[in-house]
Amino acid sequence: MIKKILNQGCLIILVGLTAISKTFADNKKVLLVGIDGVQFEHIHRLPTPNFDRLTITKAYAGGIKGRFNQQNTSSGPGWSTILTGVWVNKHGIKSNDTGPANRDWPSIFRLIHNANNDAELYSFSTWGTINTLYFPYDMPLLAARSEGGGDDKSLNLTLDVLRNNSPDFIFIHLDEPDGAGHSHGWGVEYDQSIIDSDRRLGMLLDEVEQREKVLNEEWLVLVTTDHGRNAITGNGHGSQTRSEKTVFIASNKELSQAYQQFASIPNQDFDGLYNTPAQTFIVPTILQYLGIGSDLLGYLDGFPLLGPIEPHQRMYATIGSARCGFEWDADAGTPIALERSEHIAKFDCGGNSDPLLVKGNYVYANIYGSSCGLQWNAKAGTPMTVDGNEHVAKFDCSQAGDAMTISSDFIYSTIDSSECGLEWDAQKGTPVTLTSEEHVAKFDCSGSADPLYLKTFNNVSMNGLEIFQARLSSPLTGHFPDNKDLKKESVCAGFQKFDKCLNFRCLISGFRVEKRDAQFE
Repeated sequence: MIKKILNQGCLIILVGLTAISKTFADNKKVLLVGIDGVQFEHIHRLPTPNFDRLTITKAYAGGIKGRFNQQNTSSGPGWSTILTGVWVNKHGIKSNDTGPANRDWPSIFRLIHNANNDAELYSFSTWGTINTLYFPYDMPLLAARSEGGGDDKSLNLTLDVLRNNSPDFIFIHLDEPDGAGHSHGWGVEYDQSIIDSDRRLGMLLDEVEQREKVLNEEWLVLVTTDHGRNAITGNGHGSQTRSEKTVFIASNKELSQAYQQFASIPNQDFDGLYNTPAQTFIVPTILQYLGIGSDLLGYLDGFPLLGPIEPHQRMYATIGSARCGFEWDADAGTPIALERSEHIAKFDCGGNSDPLLVKGNYVYANIYGSSCGLQWNAKAGTPMTVDGNEHVAKFDCSQAGDAMTISSDFIYSTIDSSECGLEWDAQKGTPVTLTSEEHVAKFDCSGSADPLYLKTFNNVSMNGLEIFQARLSSPLTGHFPDNKDLKKESVCAGFQKFDKCLNFRCLISGFRVEKRDAQFE
């Protein structure tokens, strides 16, 4: 689809994921260069000496084909993902002419501003729709901006800022390769547009290096594109093909491959393209570099390409040999067979969730006074009712899974910007459709549960927590005889030090908590 220039001038108040407290170092700066519609293979085939100054890696656009995060390989969804770190199911930009983006998933402009209200932010976009339609509510945060006028205008404005101002973050969008592709397809015009873009990139790199030398600043430069092109003609894009999904991320820094231990995807479609970084990695990389927003990384759909990745960013199950994460947005529809000792884990966003308890390497639920673990390999079969506040937790092994967050004494997910906890006692009733890569999380109370692994919690081993003993002081009607004691160990998840357990609440109805000697391993 050829992009249309659209404008929408409304200012929208940001809500949602906005709390960042740490201010980044004064000498840390970022330049994000977006070059529209560049085919990755052409960078290597053509003389591009300034791209050669950078580390470059293949990446993918368009989400995961056939999954809830699949999006068109078009400019609107692509640039929205690049500037938010999430896919269309979160940012909401499904096409070039829809907008604005969902304010609950802030742009990189908003995230940096929240970390430092004095940060100088700039956006010079040849395709003005990025500024005016997708992120109009962030435009007042910018020290300067531009829309339209051609790539040389965007370049010259950026060079002027680099020479004469004190920028903290600059986004520049160049559009010529996409225009050449739409007008001419593959050919000399398209090739020349990439060569010209490389020349402009070189001028930007020269100014950045001059600032580093003279002003002792440290700059991160990232260069990317929003989509590939139709492999046959080069004119169009928008579909889920290898050529249209293949993009790139280039940087003046060495890019880390630490993400591979968390983001490897069994899905080998498109010649293994899903084993490369995604467009969603750009915002996490910027946040990591600036040292801000570490509390937000678990909400985003990518990993940083700089520095280490903390293992507490993801919670996963092992099914077969695959690491499988939660996928919250399961559609109710077809059945899951439940036995008497099994329960479906629904994610409840209406405030009716039950606690998830941690002991050693295990996470379990207390259902009717029993210690119930997660059993992943549930058979699809018969239905479960899901209302407007509830979601079924499927375990997805194609790396479309969402992050799990650990707070003071809850483990929860974020669904559509709401913090949602687990509600174990889901009613049997109506179906959930499973594909071959998906599993419903049943809670098994008969001893057949699988472990849920937690490597660390805030860089502290899970094995060093204080242990509490809960005793039944009043009967749970219909499940235990009156006055029968049930000894149960649970773990205080609201800890800050090994010798002190903070913010602990007994969340199991009918129990009292008695502290006993701390156990350490």
